[in-house]
Amino acid sequence: MPWILLQLALIALFPFLSRRLYHRRLIPPWLSPVVLCYALGIILGNFRLIPLDTSLSTTVTEATIVLAIPLLLYGTNLHQWLGHAKSTLLSFGLCVLAGLAATTAAAFIYGHRVDDAWRISGMLVGIYTGGTPNMQAIGLALGASQESIILLNAADVLLGAVYLLFLTSFAPRIYGLILPAFPEENKEGLQQEETSETPFRINFRDSVKAILLTLAIIVLSLGICRLAFGKLDNIAFIMLLLTTLSILASLTPQVRRLENTFETGEYFLLMFCIALGMLADFSEILAQGLDIIVFSLIAFLGTILLHLLAAALFRIDRDTLLFTSVAGLYGPAFIGQIATVTGNRQLIFSGIAMGLAGYAMGNYLGIGLGYMLRAWLGAG
Repeated sequence: MPWILLQLALIALFPFLSRRLYHRRLIPPWLSPVVLCYALGIILGNFRLIPLDTSLSTTVTEATIVLAIPLLLYGTNLHQWLGHAKSTLLSFGLCVLAGLAATTAAAFIYGHRVDDAWRISGMLVGIYTGGTPNMQAIGLALGASQESIILLNAADVLLGAVYLLFLTSFAPRIYGLILPAFPEENKEGLQQEETSETPFRINFRDSVKAILLTLAIIVLSLGICRLAFGKLDNIAFIMLLLTTLSILASLTPQVRRLENTFETGEYFLLMFCIALGMLADFSEILAQGLDIIVFSLIAFLGTILLHLLAAALFRIDRDTLLFTSVAGLYGPAFIGQIATVTGNRQLIFSGIAMGLAGYAMGNYLGIGLGYMLRAWLGAG
C-alpha cells in the first residue's frame, strides 16, 4: 500500500514540479515538462527503483486521457486558425496524409509478422496525427489488448525519443538545406506569442469549471451510448462522441473564455505521460516486441520522409515543416521546444492549433483506417 501511494503521488505531483522547474528556468529549455515526465516514468519503469503497480498505471492512462482531450480542445477557435496560415494548414494536411500512407504501407509490407496489424496501424495514425494520447483512445476503441498498447507505446517512446533528439539538434540545419527559409514578410503578419518570461499563473476557478464541464460531457457521452446501444462497451462510439461534443463546446464563447483550459488539460496529459512511461518496459519490448519496433519504424520513417518530400514539392518553408511535424508526431505540448530550437516564436499559435486539430481528427482517422484495414486484410 505505501508503494502504491508513492506511485500515485509521483504521478499526481511531479507534473507540478516539472512545470515549476521549467518556468523558473532552473533546467535547460529542451527539458520541457513533457520530456521530464516521460523520463521519470521510463526511469521508474525500467530501472525498478520502486515497486510499480501496472494496473494503477493503466487506470491512470485511461482516466487522464479521457479528461485531457476535451480540456485541450476547449480553447480551439476554429474560425481563427482556419482563416489564416495556408502553408501551415497545407503542411499539416500533408503530414496527416503521409501518416495515413505510411501506416497503411506498413500494414501491407510487414503486417504478416504482427498480430492485429490493422489495430496497430490505426493506433499509429493516432500517434502521427496528434501524439500518444490519441493512440490510447484509438487502442481502446479498436479493442486492442493492453499488451499491444504497452508494446506499441514502448516502441513509440523509443523511436520518438531518438527523433526528438534529432529535431532539437541537427534537423533545423539539415532541413534548411532542402527547404526554403521562413519568409520574413510573414513574420509581421503573425501574432507575437507570449514567451516563457510571462509569470506562470493558474485560474483555479476556471479550471474547476472546465473540469466540471468535462465530467458533464463524459456523463452525456456515456448516457447517449447507453441509450443507443443499451450498454457501455462501444468505446469507439464513446471516444468519437466525446471528441465531437468537446469541439461543439469550443464553439461557444463562454467556454473559450475560460482561462487555463489548455494548461489544465496539459496537466492531465503530463500525468498521462508519467503513467505511460511507467508501462514502457524496454526489456520486454526487446524480448517480445521486435516486430512491433520494425513495424513502427517503417511507419515512422515513412511518415517523416513522405512529409519532407511533399513539403519540398510544395515549397513549404523549413520552420513550417518542423512545427507541423512536431504538432502531428508529438502534439501541442512540444511546440514550445521547437520554437526554442528554431528561434521562431511566430508559429507557436499555428503549431498549437495544428496539434489541437490533430487531437480532434486523430480519433476519427485512426478508428476509420483501422476498420478499413481490417476489411482489406481480411482480419478478424
